[in-house]
Amino acid sequence: MTIRVDLLALQPSIPGQARLVVKKWQGAEEQLEFSIQRNQDHYFLQDGRHWSNNAFWFKVARFTPSSDGDSLETLVGAEVVDPLLEGSSSSNYRFELRSQDGSQSDQGVIRPGPGLLLSSSEGATRSTGASAELSPPLDIPRLPELELAEASAPTVAEPTVVPAAPASVEPPQVPASAAPEQPQQKKSRLLPVILLLALLILLGAAAGAWLWLNKDTAPPSASTPPAASESNAVQPETAPVAPCAVENMGSLSELAFVQGCVKQAPSSAELLKVIASAKAGKHCGIAQRLYANRSQAGDVEIARAYAREYDPKYHQASECFAEPDAATAAYWYETILGYTPDDAEAKQRFEELKP
Repeated sequence: MTIRVDLLALQPSIPGQARLVVKKWQGAEEQLEFSIQRNQDHYFLQDGRHWSNNAFWFKVARFTPSSDGDSLETLVGAEVVDPLLEGSSSSNYRFELRSQDGSQSDQGVIRPGPGLLLSSSEGATRSTGASAELSPPLDIPRLPELELAEASAPTVAEPTVVPAAPASVEPPQVPASAAPEQPQQKKSRLLPVILLLALLILLGAAAGAWLWLNKDTAPPSASTPPAASESNAVQPETAPVAPCAVENMGSLSELAFVQGCVKQAPSSAELLKVIASAKAGKHCGIAQRLYANRSQAGDVEIARAYAREYDPKYHQASECFAEPDAATAAYWYETILGYTPDDAEAKQRFEELKP
């Protein structure tokens, strides 16, 4: 009997960790080991998160049985989670479980479930948290206001001019070069008046220019309402695009599009149209993720369509689903039976396709 294998996220989700759940295993719970092989090159997952053509077995000392005894599960880390999440969206993985002495073995298909996170997501989260701890700002030195006031005082007072007055008391002792001081004093006294007049002239010119410009700009202000109305008329063109719209497939990342489309929760028929558009546009990752997410959520119609993408009986070659894969088709037919056990077609196809 073929085992069913699910890689499920923890609750709450932890980056780089997952629950490995195995159903329909008929052997012991202890001293087991498993291998994972991808379909595109038949390489096996190795301990160092890389792939090789040599089979590698991950040893599990003991699986934990579920409360109803229907399944076994164990916790796996980044050495299993990361390579499966980083793989191509069209990749399928064969899972083989066996006893360490080789006395019993069984196979199935393992696919990552929704909500799983790469271990690198944990590092990004911690980095974001650390970025909130900002270093204290540097103290900027401030110049004391008293020093500025003292510096300006010498420019206002004129004590140096006063000593020149006694020169007129003793004319014989004053040198010839001191005679021009009186005209210089007159010029220095006239200088503030000249500067004040120049300043008044500049202010008058500035006021006149302002009045002239204000007069010229008054008419355009009356025409601003039409411009505003034109901008209002353009706004309807920038209406938000629906998350599942085809336009978003090229502008958003694969994960962002899928998350937005899942939140929109379209009907099964609408989602099949979105998936068809993704396949036509060669957005294979989007098609795969939408199929898997809704199928694992219990949408039987989507799960049936997904199974037929791999079923040799219904397969139609495309860029996203180039070849049929009986084991993967059996996996999704079995998923249907998990929600509707009396589905005759799913039961028949599962029996014919299971390894």
